[in-house]
Formats: sequence, structure tokens, C-alpha cells
Amino acid sequence: MRRAAYALAGAAAGAAVLAAAWWWWTAPPRADAAALAEAAALVPAGADGLLVVADPGRAARWLLRRPQAFALFAAAAPGADGTLARMRALLEALTRAARGPLSAWWRGPEAAAAAEVDETAARALRALASLEGVPMRTRPARPGAVTVAFASDGSLLDGPAGGPPPASRPSRLSALARVGARWWRIAVARDALDAVSGDAPPLPPSGGPSAVATADLGRFAALAGADGGLPHVPCALAFGASGWVLVVPGDTLGAAATRFLTLGGDAPAPALPGARRWRGVLGELWVAPGSDLAVASSAAMLAARPALPSPGETGSVRGPELAAACRRAADAVDALPVLGSRAAALRRAAPAVGDVRLARWCVVPEGGAIRVEW
Repeated sequence: MRRAAYALAGAAAGAAVLAAAWWWWTAPPRADAAALAEAAALVPAGADGLLVVADPGRAARWLLRRPQAFALFAAAAPGADGTLARMRALLEALTRAARGPLSAWWRGPEAAAAAEVDETAARALRALASLEGVPMRTRPARPGAVTVAFASDGSLLDGPAGGPPPASRPSRLSALARVGARWWRIAVARDALDAVSGDAPPLPPSGGPSAVATADLGRFAALAGADGGLPHVPCALAFGASGWVLVVPGDTLGAAATRFLTLGGDAPAPALPGARRWRGVLGELWVAPGSDLAVASSAAMLAARPALPSPGETGSVRGPELAAACRRAADAVDALPVLGSRAAALRRAAPAVGDVRLARWCVVPEGGAIRVEW
């Protein structure tokens, strides 16, 4: 009995040690905000934006478990994310060797990164940069350490520093970012990411169907990775298990688009005064014309249509609902042969976005708040 008890106690202790090690290994990155601000102040002033990450090793492990968070970087630096992917070998080596925060910055499609490393790692990184054909600079940091910086375009490594950001609250952060002139304070937990800028507005409520509202549809679509060509108009979209409804200014759809959507006919909808039913290539649509045009997949969604937004961007989106919407949109796009590649992209995106429990944001001129939960 005593031997069995010792065995059980040993197994319990071993499990506790493994659990504690895993808990430590997967802990989210955090560092003093002052250290992140010091690194941000050294980035050249000509950058369109920058990101300073605390504890790069932990940040990389966190991103492996929550890869959807990388979409925020892709939206902030469209084009530059592909450049960083091409410098993946150097970035991975710099992440492993970094002795403190790692900085990344971009200008248009070009990107750069820097961190403090020891002298041995600096020599290895210089050799790797030479093999990759990537410009690199070093400068003394402290005894036994140097700051290493490399870029897809050497001009990104030159020029005066941009200066310090505003003081950060709270005192410990996971990352500090600047997009244009707006600074963001970022904190991640095991299952959530929070980004705050300026005087942060309240987030939209989490109840009801998923909804997105934007003051500029064309710009929002570009940030989301969609091709250009959409009009720069306000837009509100709600979707869920009952279908979807889209609201745009009444003159957004031209005569050609209206004819395309009503090839199968246009008839009144008695259940909703003033509404009509369109039958076209995309199937049956319910429409409420007027100064604001609402187009929906069902009468119920048309009746619950949201209002067009005031200036700013807001959203409250559940991942499973967005994944289902991606699959439905892919099925609809399949009817248009010229958009076959878009349908395939929507189907590939569905599993990834489905892993996000809830994403909410509100960005206005005075400030912004973003929260993503898994």
C-alpha cells in the first residue's frame, strides 16, 4: 500500500510539474511599457507604422496558438506582411536571439525589424543577412550586446529617430504599435487580445446577430484584404443563422447592378409595406428602397436592418457566424465563374475565423478599442 501511495504521489507531483511548466511556457508576453516605448523611440521617423513586441519568444508561441491575431497586423500594414514573410528566416533567427523587445516597422510594401542581441548572435545574423541579400545595420547597445536591424529596403534603416510615444497605461504591455499617427497599447491574455488607443470608446454590445458598420465601405474592404473597386460609402451589415442584411445609401447600386439582381423579376412584398422581392442570379432578395437601401436574404432580416453608422468603425462578430457566412458567400460566388478564386479563398478562411469566439471593435477619431476572444 505504501509503495502504491508513493507511486501515486510521484505521478501527481510529476503531473503538477508538467502542468506548471506548460503554464509558464505558454504564458502571454508582457514587458514594462517604458522598455517598449524606448524601443519605439528608436524607429526611424519616416515609417508609416511600427510594432514593438515584448518577449519575442513568448509572442511567437502565443501567435502559433492564436494565428488569427496576425490579421490585425495585415490590416495595419497591407503589403508589408508579405515582405516580412519573405524575410522569415532572418525574423525567426532574430526572435530566438533577441534580448528584449523586437521592433518591426514598415513604409508602403517595405519592412524592417530590429532587436538587441549578443555579439555572437550578431555575427551569425550578419552572415545570414548576407546569404539572403538583405541590408543590415548594427550599433552598440551595451557591453557585450549590439542592436541588429535589417530591412527589405536599406533606406528604412536610415534617418532620424521618430521620438517617444505618449505615456502608456497600464505599466506592463504585450506590444506597442503606431499606425499612421495613432498609437495603440496592446495586452494579450491566454484567450484574448485587447488593443486601446487614445480615449477609448465603449465596445459595441455582444448580444444580437453579428454586425459591422463602417463609414467607408471601400476602405474597410481594403483593410480586410478584399480587392478594390467598392464604393467609398457608409455601410452596415448584420448576419447570423437567419441570414443577412446589408444597408447602403440609396444611390449606391447603379442601374446595371439593379438589372443584374432582378433578372428573374421584381414584385411587391405584402408582408413589409414598401418592400419588394428581387429574383436574380443570387436568388431571392428582399429589398427596402429609399434614401437608405436595405437588401436582405429574408423578410425577417430586412425587418431587423441596422442603421447606417456615424463616422467611425464598429463591429461585433462571432467567429462561427462569420465562418458560416463565408461558406454561404462562397456558394453564391460559385454562380459567377469569373470569381471562382474568391470562392476558394472564402472557403479557406472559414475554419480559421470559426475559431474566434467573438471580435468587437470601435474606432472613432478620438480613440479606439479592439477586443478579440477565443
